[in-house]
Amino acid sequence: MIRKLFTLAYPALTPADRALIDAFRILHDPNKVHVVDPHFTLIFGSSRVDDSAYMDHVRGIAAITAPVRFHCRYAMLGAEDGAETAYVFLVPDEGYSALSLLHDRLYSGPLARCLRLDLMYVPHITIGTCARRHEAKELCDTLNAQRVSIEGTIENLTVAALANEKTENLRSFRLGISL
Repeated sequence: MIRKLFTLAYPALTPADRALIDAFRILHDPNKVHVVDPHFTLIFGSSRVDDSAYMDHVRGIAAITAPVRFHCRYAMLGAEDGAETAYVFLVPDEGYSALSLLHDRLYSGPLARCLRLDLMYVPHITIGTCARRHEAKELCDTLNAQRVSIEGTIENLTVAALANEKTENLRSFRLGISL
């Protein structure tokens, strides 16, 4: 079986923000809460690049990238065309462009051929999954009415693979340029 590699950015959060996200995920994403910690996905699963070339590329991008400060003040409905399943995303207003530009830099070089242009990239932390779109939209509206506010820093890029229904973190690379 060919494994797919992902690049994830696990945020450094305050204990209170992490507890809030974990509690929400336990209620609204119980199937995924034990699969992977809260994260921004920067590279979606790819098996089209040799593992060592993939790792070298992520290491190189991490070395020339500054840590990213972010602040999520918006819960957004995430849904794919034609699918009824929907998601609750925390989307950063601060850090949005830095995360998007990092995503773009990662999809260069050996990973350029893996970029899916049919999917719009929106940096986000998924905190809920719902069987119906209106349920996810109601959760987003509730969080937004409560003025959701989650802030943190991205300090590392982690290459991971999905194995036995759990995310296996293979290697982390510290972002190299100081804030």
